[in-house]
Amino acid sequence: MSLPVYPFETSRNIGTVIQVNPVTAKANLPWASLANAKFESGYRIGAGEVGEFVFIENGSFAVFGKITDVRLPDNERLTIEDKLGSKEDVNPIGFIQLLSSIDLSTKKVCKGIPSHPRLGAKVYSAHELLVAWMINNSNEADLLIELATVPNSGKIPINIQPSHLFGRHCAVLGTTGGGKSYTLSQIMTSINNINGKVILLDPTGEYKQLGDGVLHYSIGGAVDGCTETSFPCVNMVERDLFALFQPSAGSQTPKFREAIKSLKLLECDPSLGENGVLKKSNKSKAQIESAVQTHASFLAQPGANFDVSKIAHQIFEECIYPSANFGRDPSKYGDYNQQDYSYQVSLIARIEAAIGSDGLSCIFKPDDKKDLTELIDSFLESDDRILRITFEELPFEFNAREIITNALGRFLLSKARNGKFKTKPLVVALDEAHQFLDKSIGDDLNGMKLDAFGLIAKEGRKYSLTTIIATQRPRDIPEDVLSQIGTLIVHRLVNNRDREVVERACGDIDKSASSFLPTLGPGEALIVGVDFPVPMTVQINKSKYPPISSGANYDEYWGDSL
Repeated sequence: MSLPVYPFETSRNIGTVIQVNPVTAKANLPWASLANAKFESGYRIGAGEVGEFVFIENGSFAVFGKITDVRLPDNERLTIEDKLGSKEDVNPIGFIQLLSSIDLSTKKVCKGIPSHPRLGAKVYSAHELLVAWMINNSNEADLLIELATVPNSGKIPINIQPSHLFGRHCAVLGTTGGGKSYTLSQIMTSINNINGKVILLDPTGEYKQLGDGVLHYSIGGAVDGCTETSFPCVNMVERDLFALFQPSAGSQTPKFREAIKSLKLLECDPSLGENGVLKKSNKSKAQIESAVQTHASFLAQPGANFDVSKIAHQIFEECIYPSANFGRDPSKYGDYNQQDYSYQVSLIARIEAAIGSDGLSCIFKPDDKKDLTELIDSFLESDDRILRITFEELPFEFNAREIITNALGRFLLSKARNGKFKTKPLVVALDEAHQFLDKSIGDDLNGMKLDAFGLIAKEGRKYSLTTIIATQRPRDIPEDVLSQIGTLIVHRLVNNRDREVVERACGDIDKSASSFLPTLGPGEALIVGVDFPVPMTVQINKSKYPPISSGANYDEYWGDSL
């Protein structure tokens, strides 16, 4: 294996080391005061710019670093003023963050600094081809994600192996307008190009323009260009229903649990019911109790495998006295208890409102719309490469978006645990991830934690199920989830708390590297990861199918039109 270019080309020499400590070096950068960068054979030489990558001579190693600070000695700071001094007398000094090294004998990238440069060592502007070689980890794989280019390089590509980008999960972070959505779109396009397999959860409909081998499904309502699907409540578990309907902890929760138990019992023995409900008032207990014992294992299952549309009516049927004849006949259930029923009125109203909601018909009245989980199963067996699911028509009421997204994550994790993806790796991408991670719905007693994608991040890798989480609010992502992310693509971040979270989550990024985050331009990103030698700034490629993420055009619609 050979290097694309020699790191110590004489024409790229820009300075000399004058001070060294464990993590930085200080160097004379005599050309840093030039008005413009230099060029050599068509390649740019910054010659002392902040953010410029450099190599420092060190025997058999080329120490790789990044210029983080350039200044003049205090006694020379006025010499650059046209009327006060001569620029020939300027002696700029630069501070270089030491990042990694190239072993010139083996032509391999080394993490860390095996030995530090000596005083007087020459500093060279890093050639863009060599920077790209380092980011690509000198790989020669056939399958590559075409992600980015070296900034200011004239389109020198950064192509990454899928295992390096997704093998330990991936996060795309960045403030609105920084290019996060464009990056996710480019990743989708690149996965498509190499016949990968990805499911994209699109809460806002930004990615509707993705084409070529993409299946578009909507849930919650009809969307142009999408197949409308359903998510029947049979795909949920009991705690999903508690999160949807929110029974109060005191009087409503016990009746709600009993109603679920009764309806599940009818699934096992329909002969116990009348019109789909189990009527208990003044009925013998023996037959019901015997059926409960017979079907105990089914009743203990957490699935919502019963007719949820009957649950409001069944709650009413549970509002009875424990025994007949004012407790004198324990062999029978008692009459209806109006006081108990009065406590359930608000719960019954919530249930009926949810079941009757047009926006939630995909859950409670799926009709002839295809089950999304069955469509996912078909996708996994097909040659299709991208399945996009949009929630743009799914209402926010009753926490339906969060609950369905979490249920989908749980569904995929269950398949992964059963070995479904061992030889067919799957990536699941979650946009606006801060809405679905580290959230709890409901109170302490009946609440539900949205933990499915957190669990995928923690254990999915060993099952070949990995995730891409994209968010503009890293501070809302649990640190234990971010700590499982192997690759971070970080766009502009202006919030201090967001940058601090990224620093804590990734040991390879420090204050010097994160200080560049607020100044990154649109499409620029810092790539940090366990499979990358150092944090690198790149320019993300423009996607063939850009997301629809622009806001209102005030210039066009305001003003004279008002």
